[in-house]
Amino acid sequence: MKAEIIAVGSELLTPDRMDTNSLFLTEELNKLGIEVVRKSIVGDNRDYLSAAFKEALERVELVIASGGLGPTEDDLTRETVAELLGRKLHRNEAILRYIEGRFRHLGREMPAVNVRQAMVPEGAEILENPRGSAPGLWIEDAGRFLALLPGPPRELKPMYQEQVLPRLQRRSSSIRMFHGNCASRAWENRASSSALNPFTRVTRT
Repeated sequence: MKAEIIAVGSELLTPDRMDTNSLFLTEELNKLGIEVVRKSIVGDNRDYLSAAFKEALERVELVIASGGLGPTEDDLTRETVAELLGRKLHRNEAILRYIEGRFRHLGREMPAVNVRQAMVPEGAEILENPRGSAPGLWIEDAGRFLALLPGPPRELKPMYQEQVLPRLQRRSSSIRMFHGNCASRAWENRASSSALNPFTRVTRT
């Protein structure tokens, strides 16, 4: 499996902020045997974001994005991906109650703008975020996988370890099993051919 990482946020295109999330994700994906073939940083622009996701999904099976899931108007990841995949956004009441509860715990009333964080594309799986107000999203589409994660590393890293990693492990093991079975059948076929032709030398690869 090949993957691309998209870091979202205009602040990452300044000299004041470094994209450390991509380094973490690359290391973790490599541990699973998933090759990261491209990383990109995209500012808070809907057209640029849409193009980045579209091109990535045409190249690889797995796209992991960080950032752009906040409540403000320039947090565009959720809406951009939903539009690109042709999926409607629906308000998830459970997420909304969770966000409201976080604000109550802080002694504050939830601003109306935070309702945006409770909008979920059709068919998406919610990645819970007990460390922040922005839930992540796991989306499967035509054999491709997207993981949309929050930007703050203290939220992204545990969300990846606790919720994205198990999903990838299940799929990676299936891929390894498939290739292993193919290799086994190929070896058996070569061995069978060798038995029919004693002058054929079989070299196992």
